[in-house]
Amino acid sequence: MSKTFCPLPWIHLATRPNGDVRVCCTANASGAGKQDEKTAGLVKKDGIAMNLRDHTIEEVWNSEHMRRTRLQMLNGEIPSSCTKCFSEEEKGITSKRQWESAEWKQRVDFDNLIASTKEDGTAPVNIPYFDLRLGNLCQLKCIMCSPHDSSSWIKEWKLQMPQYKDKDLIADQGWDDQYDYTWYKKGSFIESMKDQAKHIQELYFAGGEPLLIPEHYKILEFMVEEGLARQVNLRYNSNGLELPDKLFKLWDHFKEVRFNFSIDAFGQRNDYIRYPSKWEDVTKNLKRLDENTKDNTVINIACAIQLLNVGYIDELATWKMDQGFSKINPSMFGGGIIGTHLVYLPSYLNVQVLPPEAKKWAKEKIENFIDRQKFNLEFNQHPYGAQRWRGLIKYMMQDDWSNKLPALREYLAVTDKTRGTDYSKTFKELGEYINGCLLYTSPSPRD
Repeated sequence: MSKTFCPLPWIHLATRPNGDVRVCCTANASGAGKQDEKTAGLVKKDGIAMNLRDHTIEEVWNSEHMRRTRLQMLNGEIPSSCTKCFSEEEKGITSKRQWESAEWKQRVDFDNLIASTKEDGTAPVNIPYFDLRLGNLCQLKCIMCSPHDSSSWIKEWKLQMPQYKDKDLIADQGWDDQYDYTWYKKGSFIESMKDQAKHIQELYFAGGEPLLIPEHYKILEFMVEEGLARQVNLRYNSNGLELPDKLFKLWDHFKEVRFNFSIDAFGQRNDYIRYPSKWEDVTKNLKRLDENTKDNTVINIACAIQLLNVGYIDELATWKMDQGFSKINPSMFGGGIIGTHLVYLPSYLNVQVLPPEAKKWAKEKIENFIDRQKFNLEFNQHPYGAQRWRGLIKYMMQDDWSNKLPALREYLAVTDKTRGTDYSKTFKELGEYINGCLLYTSPSPRD
């Protein structure tokens, strides 16, 4: 088997909130810091992204783009959509390619996938795994988000854009307000999903906020009514603030539920990042999930690591360990503490943007936490424990993107003005490093 093989192009269909199809949910990050960062990973026809509003599942599945991606992998090549995974692997971080491969190897025969692939890369349209972003409806305005992924961001975006002066920031904040975020209500998508239902083994819902979207519940109800739910694993990325009783009743019918609860810091720092969430509501719902879900449900604190919180993840992990949760981040996830993944976009919030002294400070805090866990065998041996935390450090220290600091400062200043917040008070130590570097200028990669 090729060293660049990943099963996802054979088993997996992923959407963006506007219905554009991409190779997988992390594929867009392969363009981080590059000219194609906003379009990397999208499945295209004649240079235009294929969208499930306009194209059928069958058309996308065996498009020229998908066929080429499969053939590249079989030939040992790295498709341009997939560079993020291989970059993470070089740094010792367990990539999506690796952990998806490990999991799906237990469910499907990889040799059979390869054998069933035609010479032109065509694969059977029997799709067991769907990653669905059904629009951008969301009640939060997370600092690293945008109108594309959160409807709540639209009003603020329109207020803030005219205030920006930094050209890189303006380019990063670009958004097409003509996108159709109701694509899944049109065309043949839902009926095509029903046609694939007998093949489905995993449904992954993310946002927007999936628990606000009625069609999410309709899909679950259909799987239950058709007697197919017991063969299906559900997976979520959610802000965890909307937990209706009917959700728990539906979950009871499914084989397994993995709920990734997005929490990015402890207390008021999480409220700042995931604005306007309230820590009290976050902890209340986390406790509710821990105490009221059935044995088929696993809850995972999923921390999106970016510039603002990288120096504070030790505090979140320590808080979590002190709570005595029974179901939150069990041993298969996060080394028993918290799950972590890197934020690549927007680029000015990437951890590589931090000035050198701030990186040193964050590195020491993380290393001190790892050292305090030296007797925690689970954390030290699990690939999502100490190994992944060290990979975060390696990635942060690898490149210097501090030429993006002006864009960062302008973005935070405008956001704080709009919201009445103050990042320099909420992230006191970090704020001192960033504000103390007003005269610091890193050489541009173009120089």
